[in-house]
Amino acid sequence: MSSARLLAQNSNTNNYIYYLKHTEEEILIDGLGDENVWKNADVTSDFILNAPIDNAPPSRKTEVRLLSDNANIYLLATCYDDQNYVIQTLKRDGFGNSDEFAFLVDPVGNKASGYGFGVNAMGAQTEVILSPKSLDVTWDNRWYSAVSRHQDKWIVEMKIPLKSIRYKENIKEWRINFQRRDPEKNETSVWFPIPRQFEPHDIGFYGTLLWQDAPAKQGGNISLIPYVSLRNDKISSSNETKIQTGGDAKIALSTSLNLDLTTFADFSQVEVDAQVTNLTRFNIFFPERRQFFIENNDIFNNFGQGADQVFYSRTIGLNNEGQPTPILYGARLTGNLSEKLRIGAFNMQTQDQIGSVGNNFTAMAFEQRVLSRSRIRGIFLNRQAWDEGKFSPTDYGRNLGGDILFTTNDGKIESTIGYLHSIKSERFDDQNGQIYGGIAYNGQNFRGFLDIQHVGKNYFSDMGFNSRIENYDPENDKLVRIGYTNIGSFLDYYHYPKVSKNVNYHWSGLENFVWINDDGSGLNEWYTRLRHFIFFKNTSALRFRLNNNYVRLIFPFQITAPSLPKGDYNMTEFNIQYNSDNRKSWVYDIFAVYGQFYNGWKHTYRAGITFRAQPWGNFRLGVEHNDIRFPAPFERRKITLGTTRVEINFSTNLFWTTFFQYNTQSDNFNINSRLQYRFAPMSDVFLVYTDNYGIEELWTNKSRFVVLKFNYWLTL
Repeated sequence: MSSARLLAQNSNTNNYIYYLKHTEEEILIDGLGDENVWKNADVTSDFILNAPIDNAPPSRKTEVRLLSDNANIYLLATCYDDQNYVIQTLKRDGFGNSDEFAFLVDPVGNKASGYGFGVNAMGAQTEVILSPKSLDVTWDNRWYSAVSRHQDKWIVEMKIPLKSIRYKENIKEWRINFQRRDPEKNETSVWFPIPRQFEPHDIGFYGTLLWQDAPAKQGGNISLIPYVSLRNDKISSSNETKIQTGGDAKIALSTSLNLDLTTFADFSQVEVDAQVTNLTRFNIFFPERRQFFIENNDIFNNFGQGADQVFYSRTIGLNNEGQPTPILYGARLTGNLSEKLRIGAFNMQTQDQIGSVGNNFTAMAFEQRVLSRSRIRGIFLNRQAWDEGKFSPTDYGRNLGGDILFTTNDGKIESTIGYLHSIKSERFDDQNGQIYGGIAYNGQNFRGFLDIQHVGKNYFSDMGFNSRIENYDPENDKLVRIGYTNIGSFLDYYHYPKVSKNVNYHWSGLENFVWINDDGSGLNEWYTRLRHFIFFKNTSALRFRLNNNYVRLIFPFQITAPSLPKGDYNMTEFNIQYNSDNRKSWVYDIFAVYGQFYNGWKHTYRAGITFRAQPWGNFRLGVEHNDIRFPAPFERRKITLGTTRVEINFSTNLFWTTFFQYNTQSDNFNINSRLQYRFAPMSDVFLVYTDNYGIEELWTNKSRFVVLKFNYWLTL
């Protein structure tokens, strides 16, 4: 198939219509697909590659059939293959590098949100929330699947209850796509063509699912998820054992609008954060992992530039060290009011404790689709302190603003302009806003962006993340707020060899970021990177980077002792990275850096090795060591981060994961072990053990948490 034909298909969705037939016959989800009713369903098999190229059919055929009844969508996919499957894990939400099939659906048709349901050849499930910029694998909901394996194929059956997704009544046309990963051939194929510069789940490139009759509203769509937990918390010398109960509720107010409720929210089963080495002057951004904050959360996210986000859900119910603070209750309303208008609103209350007040968090956002793929968005946030049974009239932080996101129909050109305003009890008449904008181009060969952002010194985001605006002054032991302007850009070139036995493509690029402070000190930092990456047909990759970083320290930097003095520093470093073939049983990666670090020199070595005992086990050992040599009188710094991860999957319903982390920078050795048994759809038993030890103080125990938790999903 030629590139010209591919582009024509992308612009003509009439070529990709699946006519969904209705059935009243019972379909048993057993992975066999031997019911006669499947013979009445239309079959589609015209898949096309998304990677490594996007203008050819895949090496192996895939056939898909769909049916529906009054309450469910059924899918039968036949994936022709040999029996040399690559299965990375049996664990839930492990989609990515195995033999896999996924059904992608945008029920509202707004190109702004959707759902993905995937399984691998051994039956491990993954469900995701789709948005224009990302997908969230931490979303969970109730659906059913089964897989059977044969000499020349594997077959997957799915049953997706309409109660598990949000859609509009009286709409007969949904947007869908299918995706298949074939690791042995290193191929990803899709039904509706997606150019290779876009991800295979990109919500902008879907065909049409045409219902015989528009699906009706599902009556009584209410789910209750109560839990009970028994936990023992040991922190320093204190020791507490307690039983806690609470739960969530999901109430469908309409087919496209959902109300979520929670009381005494408990996230003890969530895996701990992966520790990192931080050699910067600023805080590190960690992703959200808690289920309640995930579903439809994209409507509140990505207001701002880069990591400077006005909304960051980890500010709710977690302290600065990532430890939980009690959440008394929460309510969230999300969904579509119309085909083009999407809304989100929530309110959550944390408990006041000895030494700290509680807080009430409110967020409201809307997203109006304009043209084909463009959006107008707005947001309002409020954090208000709650102390001794009443709201504080002076302790609050509010933000409001919005942006316009323009995207061309083919997704190649994107532009953004937005403004966010900050309101505090202290009166700030100026410098209390963030303005941002940019333009990006996503072509097959050339890709790049130019972003500009200005943040005033009086801009606060109590429910957000902005690490750079607060600068620590160790001489006076205080934080100094400094506004700044950031200009960022990159230009990348992708070369796809027409004839090569080993190489899929080359990626060369230049990126540049500049920060200029508003306090009169002028240029604060300039970062430039030149890179060249080679991606091989056997899934391995080789990366080279040359980095230059100019920094003007306006305060001493406590990375060593004594602190590095104020002044100008110009640093250049070179690094090389290699990742081996990820389809093998043994997989390894190495990363090495050598170069200047302020007034010294830095050697960084990072390596990891993974053994995959298909399909039941993954065992990984990783280490990162930084050796930083400063001239006298500054001390030499050696920082080591070691990780060991053991994942044993007894079945697709029983998982045991243990995580060891050794971090000399934070003086901590962490153990997190989690056993999960999914005894029914969305119903689990968790046994979680977490331990933290101080390294320097002869392995002194800092804290220990043991939790036994039971939750059950009840649909009314």
